[in-house]
Amino acid sequence: MDQGLAAVFGAAVGVIGSAMTGALTWAITRTQLKTQLQADLQRWKREIRRETYLGLLNAVRAARGALAAALDEFELNRETGQPHMAEAWRLQPSVEVARTAVHLEGPAEMAALADDLAEALHSLFGCAYPWRQGSSFDDPDLTANNRRARARLFSAEQAFIAAAQRQLDAGGSTSLLTRSP
Repeated sequence: MDQGLAAVFGAAVGVIGSAMTGALTWAITRTQLKTQLQADLQRWKREIRRETYLGLLNAVRAARGALAAALDEFELNRETGQPHMAEAWRLQPSVEVARTAVHLEGPAEMAALADDLAEALHSLFGCAYPWRQGSSFDDPDLTANNRRARARLFSAEQAFIAAAQRQLDAGGSTSLLTRSP
């Protein structure tokens, strides 16, 4: 009878041991899956934010490029600058769409910097308007306003890039966010 009791006891210990091993394996696997899901979610958020930030930068740069071409042409001939100005205005809605995307995807700091960037671009548009309408390029006030608006836009872009790098923890791989020539 002792051998039978020992066999039952041994079987019970084996069952309990197997059950505990299974439960422990399940708990460890669940923790690992949860950790992996969190890492995947953070990576996904980072990628979405990166694309959103790049979208705003690219939209601003495209509008700025068209605006700069218009200003250059206005100096030579007001009529040849008009198509570039029209292109700049055509690109302006894409800046607003991209800014809204930053408001949706980014933290509050990035939303505020996106607003600053879009407002700085709008200021440059404001400087181009008098020249588009026929004001003299020799007007020192307009020239000073234009320089200030360009400096403000450059500063706002650099602040946005720096904050985006911090937010994305980009470290040394910032080639897509750096200032274009």
